Amino acid sequence: MFTRRGDSGSTDTGDRRRVSKSSALVEVEGTLDEAISSIGNAIAFSKWDDIRSDLRIAQEDLFTLGEEITASGHARKLDPARIDWLEKRVISYRTEVGPTRLFVVPDGTVQSTSMHLGRTVVRRLERKIVNAKEELSIPDHILAYVNRLSSLLFMVALLSNKRQGIQERIWDIRGKKAEQH
Repeated sequence: MFTRRGDSGSTDTGDRRRVSKSSALVEVEGTLDEAISSIGNAIAFSKWDDIRSDLRIAQEDLFTLGEEITASGHARKLDPARIDWLEKRVISYRTEVGPTRLFVVPDGTVQSTSMHLGRTVVRRLERKIVNAKEELSIPDHILAYVNRLSSLLFMVALLSNKRQGIQERIWDIRGKKAEQH
């Protein structure tokens, strides 16, 4: 589908304003689309119903979050209670994963690496939202949600390897080679 309206480098926002495609709002919208798509990729690779279900819920939340941002709060809004849901899911998965160490090398199974890729896109979304907050009114709970979502993706990346018997490689910050744990 095409309208030709964007050929000049501008686009319509959710609240029907016309803005440059280089605006902070459009940067957030584009990165949000990447995040939703990368989570869809992770869903496609995941072998487990619990993870797929949680990631589908997160996709729906991201659509709502995007609507709240792009319509300047005049449409559906992300319920701040969704942050609590994410925290509970992270805690549940962390219990199954067990002790974790920082500086995990994204490696192992395709399930795990797809989760890590989704996590990095969500982290970029977080940075774009922080940048956009300088010129747009974005509620704090949106940034908190995105931050927790990256934690969820990290945990399910670790869990995806653990459920398949793959040990994580840990990057040693003291300058040694990555080691397996």
